[in-house]
Amino acid sequence: YLSPCQAACPTGIPVQDRWAMVRADNIDEAIAMGLEHTPLPATVCGYLCPSPCMASCTRNMESMNPIDVRLLGKAAETVPPPKPAKKTNKKVAVIGAGPGGIAAAWHLTLRGHTAVLFDTGNTLGGKISSVIPESRIPKNTLEAELARVKEMISDIRLNQAIDTREFQRIKSEYDFTIVAAGAGKPRTLPVPGIENAVFANDFLEDAKKANYRAGKKILVIGAGNVGCDVATEAHRTGARDITLIDVQKPAAFGREKEDAEKCGAQFRWPVFTKEITKEGVVLEDGEFLAADMVVIAIGDVPDLGFLGEGIRTRNGFVDVDAFGRTSDASIFAIGDIVVPGLITDAIGMGKRAALSVDRLLSGNPLEENDPIPMIPKDRVSLEYYDPRKDAGNMEDCGADCASCGNCRDCGICVAICPEGAITRKEIKKNGFEYRVDPEKCIGCGFCKGACPCGIWDLVPNSPF
Repeated sequence: YLSPCQAACPTGIPVQDRWAMVRADNIDEAIAMGLEHTPLPATVCGYLCPSPCMASCTRNMESMNPIDVRLLGKAAETVPPPKPAKKTNKKVAVIGAGPGGIAAAWHLTLRGHTAVLFDTGNTLGGKISSVIPESRIPKNTLEAELARVKEMISDIRLNQAIDTREFQRIKSEYDFTIVAAGAGKPRTLPVPGIENAVFANDFLEDAKKANYRAGKKILVIGAGNVGCDVATEAHRTGARDITLIDVQKPAAFGREKEDAEKCGAQFRWPVFTKEITKEGVVLEDGEFLAADMVVIAIGDVPDLGFLGEGIRTRNGFVDVDAFGRTSDASIFAIGDIVVPGLITDAIGMGKRAALSVDRLLSGNPLEENDPIPMIPKDRVSLEYYDPRKDAGNMEDCGADCASCGNCRDCGICVAICPEGAITRKEIKKNGFEYRVDPEKCIGCGFCKGACPCGIWDLVPNSPF
């Protein structure tokens, strides 16, 4: 079975295997394993990801603190990159040097292919470098991880003007092309005076500049996580009266919303904008909200103009199959150009697209595999763990991880079996298995009830 944490991870990191390494005192290996799945374990897993793995941790069922996977992510900041496979003569272009594009190029490089990263911007990392506030990620961490990316991926071409003609040239010169251009065009509002507002990404980029001042009173239209980042940065740059408005219940959650609330930001909804003036916003009901600056933070959409007319789209996004392949078999697409999502989603899509391209380059067809099911959480027994423990360091996290669906080799089943029907057997190096003697087993279920990991189960005997 997949553990709930691994099943929830968009990049498919086998979290429980890493904690098993920690228990075996192979901490360095556990930390380094992250780089086999993501090029940005500290930046994303350690800081930016909202940690769906932790939200899925079975410890949450008993009001315990979840196992803190972010510790493993943060510890990977200075770990050297893995060694790539033997070099092939295959070349793949990756358009977009944000997290998804970096992930695709990273995994292609690990498999020996030459990946070339193209980007229209002047900064490696996309939005994590240009707009995400430093309050959410230490500058040194991001710089260290991007330096490791540059060490692994030697051909990174920034400031590229990629129009339809250039895209066709790139496509013709490479075996495959992965498009990870993101959603760089801000959504706008069809209201008078929109020219009096600034867009969120422009504001966040400007806020990173030295001596930038936002003004004392800021109004943000759009109360999602990006709007909360705007609020946090506005407060850092001098704003003291910050309001976020939305037409629906605010979509913000997690650390971004918490940070905005700490800055004193107020949330109002449902509120509808009628007009934007140089002095503020006029609402549909006639109320006027004064502001020194109005920021639009209602999301971004892809700019697909450079793709030309040969690639199928749907509702303004690139249409892809289960492998990330577009209607052009030599082109894959990932990230926000396909569907809006988390940074981690883009990294996971980059990994899957790279592995699909690798299969094709190796002469193998693409095949959908039946996914391993997630273990039902009610099969996991948490009675063995102290609910008062915080699991706030690696050793405690390793010890307290229930290893859901994956045997911890604790031997409880052997000790508790009244008939001695279960035995442990060594296999290969550091391997093991537990076997049941069907002649001794009486079907009492003690093993199922005692197993912390939910491994054992009872299946009724067939009458035939």
